[in-house]
Amino acid sequence: MSDSLVFPFGSPEPLKGLRLVAHPRPTYGPDQVLVQFLAVPINPLDFLVIHGKYPIKPQSSIVDAGETLAIPGSDGAARVVEVGSGIQHLAVGDLVVLRTHCKGTWRTHAVLGEDDLIRLPSTLREYCSLEPGDWIMQNAATGTISHFVSQFAPLYGVGVISVIRNRANANELERTKRSLRSHGASLVLTEEELHSTNALDGKRVVLAIDSISDDDLARHMATRLTPGGTLSDGWISPSEGIFRGAGPQQEALFEWFAKLLAQGTLKAPALEYVGWKRGTPSLEETLREAIRRAHEGAVGSRKQIFVFE
Repeated sequence: MSDSLVFPFGSPEPLKGLRLVAHPRPTYGPDQVLVQFLAVPINPLDFLVIHGKYPIKPQSSIVDAGETLAIPGSDGAARVVEVGSGIQHLAVGDLVVLRTHCKGTWRTHAVLGEDDLIRLPSTLREYCSLEPGDWIMQNAATGTISHFVSQFAPLYGVGVISVIRNRANANELERTKRSLRSHGASLVLTEEELHSTNALDGKRVVLAIDSISDDDLARHMATRLTPGGTLSDGWISPSEGIFRGAGPQQEALFEWFAKLLAQGTLKAPALEYVGWKRGTPSLEETLREAIRRAHEGAVGSRKQIFVFE
């Protein structure tokens, strides 16, 4: 048997209809693989899909009590547990991540095509385009993506200026700044400090990443760019795709990430792990509570990760 979190796509209040459903393990064809999920994050993108605000619709569904219900989730790490006779590049036991969007990862098992997955990893291949001496400015600096940007950039001599919202008290603010600096940020400023600081003078800020769509803040970040610099919307356009490189480049990136993690060069941010074990009492309530926390997105809150047991 398998478990899936499902929701009525197109409902005016889809999160209220979210529920956990037990169903037979899905069957696979000759050109498909069966994977068992190991860890799945709850991302802001997932809520855009759930609320019908993302151009790509849920790609997976089940029928329960005569109702077709969509399965949310785009990201996740899984293990291949069975393979079809036509599969050439994956084997039972391989660890994989999703290559494609909206395949439905909030579940214990999934049937996917070989092209939907990237196998982790076998060799190291590098991909990077930043130049030493450049600086990046980013807001939403306590988020997971910003956390990794802060660690990748210094590997190539690129400085990182992280902009955060103010905190309730000075001690909490200093703890947050200290944590971000310890994970690679060269300079940490509050949004208010950004308006008055001279700490950026002389720095060649070539890229500013706005991940919160705050027009006033984005405009001020833009004024701190060096001539010819770029202000980037941190929300990636669906028409652009998550990554425009070819498949081999995607695989190279994941291989690089995995090598850095294994070496201890790259460290994961503080995460909140939510156990998903079939048959656990009140499991649905536990999962729904994690989704609620992720949806509220309180300042400084940790990313919620389903961990399958």
